[in-house]
Amino acid sequence: MSSLSTAMPARKGILGTPLSLRQSDDKLSTVTSSREYEKSRPPGEEKNPVPFVQEDGFSDIVLVVEGKRLYSSRSLLCMSSPVLARMLASPEQKDQREFPLQGKSYDTIHELLYILHPAYQRKITDQTAFQILPIAEEYQIWNLKQRCEEILLNSLNTEKHVKDDQLLRCLQISDSYKLFALWTKCLQLCAKPNINLTTLQRNPEYEHISKFLKSMLEAFKTGGTETHRTHPEVSHVTVPRRGSTTLIDETNVRKTYVTSHTQTKF
Repeated sequence: MSSLSTAMPARKGILGTPLSLRQSDDKLSTVTSSREYEKSRPPGEEKNPVPFVQEDGFSDIVLVVEGKRLYSSRSLLCMSSPVLARMLASPEQKDQREFPLQGKSYDTIHELLYILHPAYQRKITDQTAFQILPIAEEYQIWNLKQRCEEILLNSLNTEKHVKDDQLLRCLQISDSYKLFALWTKCLQLCAKPNINLTTLQRNPEYEHISKFLKSMLEAFKTGGTETHRTHPEVSHVTVPRRGSTTLIDETNVRKTYVTSHTQTKF
């Protein structure tokens, strides 16, 4: 039998072009399988590198936070924050590649980059909102500050029973960063009969709210109309009686809110 007779005729496709025969699985090609590729990966190379901790083609600035480096884009930072834009445009910094951020948390700045970067746009949770709000205020990223307030408001609206520490943290941060909607919601919840003042006072978070708010809550929950003076040279603040709807009325809440941020609080 000739060698030609043992050869299989070439199969042809619809257009008459030869079709190659599939080889057996153990002789497919020289392309390495994904599993073998992972085995052959150099030991120092990560499978999924953490964003911003390594330089890439878009990195043109290095943020130095707590002695660690985060790689980012100067344009991204400038578009996100007018404060950062001014800092990066200063004579001391405009020609520098490294940008030190003194007194900042590495984890907070890393989280901020995740949120700002369009490729990630990480969602804000009620826990990260507490972390991000101070930096959003400092860097004047107003849309981010608003998003944080909305997340915290949603956390108070969706839970059937809001935990005391969550309520007090929201009250404290709304007072510190002038978040009127959140401030109002917290007072509405505090006005409910199921919220016990003694329980609130025993919570460690109670010590973090201002004396102004403590006097309001204590007078409101214990009964009686009380007049408080937050400073000898400023006007009095009247706190409504227990069970009164005054605190729930938005106009009156706004007046009290404005008062709380125009008078000195100790």
